[in-house]
This record gives sequence, structure tokens and C-alpha cells, in this order.
Amino acid sequence: MSNSTEEQILEIENMYWTEMNDALSRLEENKDFQKLILDGYFKDFAANQTSMLAMDYTRKTQTRPEIFERLVAISNLQDYFITIKNMVPPTEYAEDE
Repeated sequence: MSNSTEEQILEIENMYWTEMNDALSRLEENKDFQKLILDGYFKDFAANQTSMLAMDYTRKTQTRPEIFERLVAISNLQDYFITIKNMVPPTEYAEDE
């Protein structure tokens, strides 16, 4: 593969991640997103599910695997958002330093 082709692929990939990061940034500024996802899902729902793990009822009904899967789903979404932020190419300002 030529340098030109590699540069074009890198440019397309950088543009993709930059657009994804911009979209995520806009979402994170949205009050509804903050309430539903950042606070409701990542914090409140996760804390609720975690506290359910210690309940005797959960142990007796053998529902821990379901709860763990819910916690894994939360973790996967958080990881996806972190991946988007980490994949953004450095800005020209950062390259100048």
C-alpha cells in the first residue's frame, strides 16, 4: 500500500472518530441525555443493580447472573464512549507542543 493510500485511510478514520466525538460531546451537553444515561443509567441504575447483588432474595432466586449481565451492559456502553474519546486524533495545537 502506498503512503498516499495509507494517509487517505488514516484521514478517513480520523474524520470518523472526530465526528463521533463531536456527536458524543453534543449528547453529553443535552440535559435529557445527562438525566437518562449519565445519571439514570450509569449512576442510579448501576448502583441499584450493584446493591441487589447483596440481597438474600437475589441469592435465593439465583438472579445474580442476570444482574451481572446488566452491569456488563452498562460497562460496555461506558467503554464505547471512552473509546470514542480516546480515538480522536490529536489536534494541531497538541502536535505543535
